Amino acid sequence: MRIQITLTSPEGKRIIAKGIKRLPEVHRVRKRGKLLLKGGTTVSAVSEELCGKPMRISGMITPQGTLTSRWKHEIPWSHACILRGNEVIPLHTREDWGREVPSFTPEDLVITGANAFDAQGRAAIMAATYDGGSSLPFFQTLLIEGVPFLVAVGLEKFVPGNLEEVIPLAGRRKVDLSYGAAVGLVPVFGGIFTEIEALESLAGVKARVIGKGGIHGAEGSTTFLVDGPPKEVIKIDKIYQSIKGSKLSGDPRNLIPCQRGSLSCKNHVGCLYKRPGHGKTAE
Repeated sequence: MRIQITLTSPEGKRIIAKGIKRLPEVHRVRKRGKLLLKGGTTVSAVSEELCGKPMRISGMITPQGTLTSRWKHEIPWSHACILRGNEVIPLHTREDWGREVPSFTPEDLVITGANAFDAQGRAAIMAATYDGGSSLPFFQTLLIEGVPFLVAVGLEKFVPGNLEEVIPLAGRRKVDLSYGAAVGLVPVFGGIFTEIEALESLAGVKARVIGKGGIHGAEGSTTFLVDGPPKEVIKIDKIYQSIKGSKLSGDPRNLIPCQRGSLSCKNHVGCLYKRPGHGKTAE
């Protein structure tokens, strides 16, 4: 049996979250280890699936460019957290990260998002602050200790070419002018988990991409052909209907882009919107 479905970007994030929840390694870590979630709208959807809490969103890409949340400093929830059994441990500061990260072992798991991934399975995260904020400096420590990473990333983040060649070209100080904060790219090492892997983890099916993009809100969408035994395809159809129309995960205030004069301005470089007299309402 075959079914054709189209997932918008927010719907794809929900499918990814549901698929991750079903993974055997996630079940194992939830029972006997620690699971670290590093935020973004995709991982925020994962957090909602696993513990019922959305995450604080920091950076975002909008029609105006690479911005941050206008109200990120006022949102009480954190941009990263640790799930240990039924306990949720927010990671607000570098001190929080420094206290918790040394206890991680290869039996634990990190789930992070990405801003780009390529056909070779390489992934990267954009960073708009001097050292990547509170979290990224600790990724190296986690990798040194052998802690596995799972990269939850939608197919709209797939980029042509080779990120290994692109990463050295990017950089906050290499950009002369930027619509939004100039960013560098930080490589992320781990298994890529997209809507394809999610669909195939949710039922005994094979998922294939047959189209990308659309209009009327389907910009950035992916159209799939899903086939398998009727019982398994029907499972996917029911899940698809349950997430249809999903919105982005995160506090609505947290999804409002910054504007010139926001607290994050002092940490950003290259942003045209910071220039006095610029007419746009963004940082």
